[in-house]
Amino acid sequence: MSVVRFRPGPPYKKRKSNSTILCAKIIAVRGRSTQATLTVLGHNCKSKNMQTEPSVNDEISLMDIYEFLAGEWKFILAITFLGTSIGVVTSLNVPDQFEAQGLIQGARVAVMHSTNSLDVESSATLAEKMRSPSYYDSKTVAACVGEDETGNSEIIAKALNANVVGNSNFVSVVYRAKSKDRALKCLEQVLMVVVEDHKKLAEAHLTSLISSLDNAKKTADELRKTSKLLESEASAEFKNVEHSLSALLLLDMHQLKTQELFAVDNEIYRIESMLKVPNTQDAKFLTPVHVSEQRVSPRRGQIVMISSMAGLFFGVLMAFVRRAFVSMKKQRGERLKSASIT
Repeated sequence: MSVVRFRPGPPYKKRKSNSTILCAKIIAVRGRSTQATLTVLGHNCKSKNMQTEPSVNDEISLMDIYEFLAGEWKFILAITFLGTSIGVVTSLNVPDQFEAQGLIQGARVAVMHSTNSLDVESSATLAEKMRSPSYYDSKTVAACVGEDETGNSEIIAKALNANVVGNSNFVSVVYRAKSKDRALKCLEQVLMVVVEDHKKLAEAHLTSLISSLDNAKKTADELRKTSKLLESEASAEFKNVEHSLSALLLLDMHQLKTQELFAVDNEIYRIESMLKVPNTQDAKFLTPVHVSEQRVSPRRGQIVMISSMAGLFFGVLMAFVRRAFVSMKKQRGERLKSASIT
């Protein structure tokens, strides 16, 4: 029997399939991480079995920032210039405004049978009423708003910004207008509104005091007449010796009436002093109204600076967005190109 011997051939090398080679090419082109999974021509290609490029570092370096600014500085500068131009135009078109400030002290009224005077209403109540648009009349609107301006009592109430100063009895008011005279006239008209309102509130107390004063004056007039009459009768009786006793009685009565008249005169003086300043007084400005000599707004330099910073910010933001769109478009083109190659 003959024996057939086979010569050993070269070691067998398993050949890679076309799909595996194709998957490796696509992964290398796309630059995905080694854990990505792609499906090409119905075959699942897991890149963990293939050698791919190392992962890309996502950190931004100074060189990236330099390249970004070097490529987009013209665009950023143009947007910044546009923002600065808008700020300059806006600052020049905003009208100048002058400010008037004042402290309003409410009316005070004396109280019968009391040595102290009282506020007609508290400063907190007055400030709250001054914040209400219904507190002001048409005269106030005409005084505070120019003929070439539009405004109403609601705008004036907000602009005055009435507030109580600390724990004091004063109300602070501020108003801005296109001219110093307009701002001053507005606060003066506001004070007139407060004066008229407080007069109505103090009317009840003042009516009682005035009525008491009138009665005291009438009583004093009657006592003076009676005192003079008794004095003349007593003088006539003293001339007659027989009626000296009646003369003494008349003289005593005269002295009593004189004492009553003195007491009534003191009461009249007290009431009159209560009706005078500072016991009784209308609402007023605690100090003269201060009007700024120079405009308080607009602050043109600040407006231009803010506009420039805003333009720079939006310029950088828009440059980033534009660069991102360009990069996305480029990547999409590379993907389409790689897909067409396959």
